[in-house]
Amino acid sequence: MMTIVMIDVEAGKEDIFERINEKYKELRDWQLFKQVKLLYTDRCYTHSDINMMFDVKDFESLPRLFTEFLLKMDGVWDLQIIQLFTPNFFKIPDYVDLESWGRFSVTLDIKPEKTESVFKYLRDFAATDEAAITFLAYTFFSYQDDIIFTLLAPNIKQAGKFVDEKIRTIDGVIDSMIWEIEKSQFAIPHSEWVKYINYYRIGDLLDEEVFDDAFICGC
Repeated sequence: MMTIVMIDVEAGKEDIFERINEKYKELRDWQLFKQVKLLYTDRCYTHSDINMMFDVKDFESLPRLFTEFLLKMDGVWDLQIIQLFTPNFFKIPDYVDLESWGRFSVTLDIKPEKTESVFKYLRDFAATDEAAITFLAYTFFSYQDDIIFTLLAPNIKQAGKFVDEKIRTIDGVIDSMIWEIEKSQFAIPHSEWVKYINYYRIGDLLDEEVFDDAFICGC
């Protein structure tokens, strides 16, 4: 199951993004990583400082990942996990400029009886030239976080406007939280990530040689 590990970083330890990825390279052959496979790492501007996406095959292995690896890293203040249910990936519209547009993660608090209808609405949601949804999943992470999606937009102001005008007005949406992804680093080959996307993809499959679409992550 695709699972996000959100890491709260101690102030002044901002180099931990690089240190975590370097440490992972040293431990790449660790037996544990056959059960808890790192896909990529994100550094965020807001909300959680570091997000790591794993493909978890054995959830009983997660405590070892935390206690023997992540929680021993200097600067890790705390962590939380988000399991992603029914992940969907979508085609990136042609008008999106991947070189200049930013990537944002959005979580939604939904009225219980409207959870399914909001998810279906977002799954069928038509992209506009203001922004584009590229990933969607249930989380049930907390009482306030029921759905998560990835948004591409020219900047944080445009992303916030899109969420306020197009998402928060959906019947059943109570509240939202948005944060910007500053940087991503993959732990697997691009072609392997394309296979992950195609497994969950909505619409046409991607060619393994094309990576422009494939780098877009869940969070």
